[in-house]
Amino acid sequence: MDKDRFKDFDEEERQLVLDFENTVLRGGQRFFDVDELEVIMDYYFEVNDIAPLERAVEYAEQLYPDSTVVKLRRAHLLIAKEQFDDALRIIKALRRQEPDNTDVAYSLGVAYGAVGEHEKAIELFMEAAADGWLLGRVYANMAEEYYLMDNYEEAIRYYQLSLDTDSYDSATIYNYVDTAIRAHAVDEAVAYIKSFVEEHPYSSEGWHCLGNLYRELGLFEKAIDAYEYAIAIDKTNFSAYTDLSSTLEFMGQTADAVTALLRARDYAPSRSVLYRMVANIYMNAENHDLALIYYRKSVEENPSDPNALAALAMAYVLTGESGSAMPLIRAALRQAPDSAEVLFSAAVIYDIIDNFEAASDYFERTMMSDDCTELMCQRYTQFLYKHKVYDILIQFAEESLELYPQSPFYSTYLTAAYFYTNRYNSASQMLPYVNAEALAELCPEIVQHPRLSPLVPRQLPKDDSSFSDN
Repeated sequence: MDKDRFKDFDEEERQLVLDFENTVLRGGQRFFDVDELEVIMDYYFEVNDIAPLERAVEYAEQLYPDSTVVKLRRAHLLIAKEQFDDALRIIKALRRQEPDNTDVAYSLGVAYGAVGEHEKAIELFMEAAADGWLLGRVYANMAEEYYLMDNYEEAIRYYQLSLDTDSYDSATIYNYVDTAIRAHAVDEAVAYIKSFVEEHPYSSEGWHCLGNLYRELGLFEKAIDAYEYAIAIDKTNFSAYTDLSSTLEFMGQTADAVTALLRARDYAPSRSVLYRMVANIYMNAENHDLALIYYRKSVEENPSDPNALAALAMAYVLTGESGSAMPLIRAALRQAPDSAEVLFSAAVIYDIIDNFEAASDYFERTMMSDDCTELMCQRYTQFLYKHKVYDILIQFAEESLELYPQSPFYSTYLTAAYFYTNRYNSASQMLPYVNAEALAELCPEIVQHPRLSPLVPRQLPKDDSSFSDN
């Protein structure tokens, strides 16, 4: 039994859950009243452990089939399983029976939010807030709905209201900071989080978020100090170690970045994951010998981890040992044929060894995955450009620009592809949004073109981060 799973729960909650697991889940007998079962079910919701949650709901239904509390937990379970129509049916029936029950209003808001009815969800959360119970959670839900509507100003306001209560969830502070960064309200967020940690000086999450904000502002030394405070308060805060490490790596302090990660070896999701992260740092620093050592350690820790196998294969092929790479990437593909990370690694590996057909196939399968990342999309764009597959590149980049309007990365590659397919009007329309330096490298002829050359911007766009990531 992992004792850390109860870190955020009190002793009474811990004992109830253990009693439930030691009796009901093992076929034993022990009477639980409805309030105790509510605590047990809510614990499994909080830790997102669906199998015992389902068993707890079934058990509660056997004992208390007419309980509103139990019916609501069944509805929340259905939402977690994306069975939204069934969940709405249950909650709407309760709403008709108990129109003034704020718990029912809250649950109906959760259900409407899950199906994208954000304005309805907000109205119901407003109603649920009327009794003043668990305002932190209600306000955080409202903030999330506003965020999904791209109303960052209101999202920030309600995240702050949530944090100002005594019932806020630890995830709320991270969501608030991420929203503030997206809304370009970093200075405001710094001021708010500084006041937050003054009021809650032992909040590891607060100091961690302050570090993230300082890093966003380029105040790296302050960020490092804040991360160290977060770790001193809660040595199990693995994300604080990883953000500390990435900040040190960005500053060129490779050895310190590795040390920060290795300090977290007892708190990582797995040693295999930790060693792969260390190897990535060495690979980025072009210290291939040490990178290979840690990629091997990652595989040794978990030989059945397809991501570890794929990472080691990538390291081998990048260091010219293709013979060692191929059995590993094939093994990874057998174990996880639909993994975006494994498919992407296979695509890059086959591209490096000049197998265009295989690389193209694996890239296309990566793009179809729900777990495909923006970095993978950019790498696919570069692959298409490298091999002059301009028509597919144009279609892909145009679709990407719908998601990332005026992106310097896609605008630049799209402009070059337009130019080489003689679509000069289209190229001229994209030129205000390109990275001029990257365009000159990709398509040197365009800066000599009598019509297009005067339109090439003389300064880089403000958001040029996508090129530095590659």
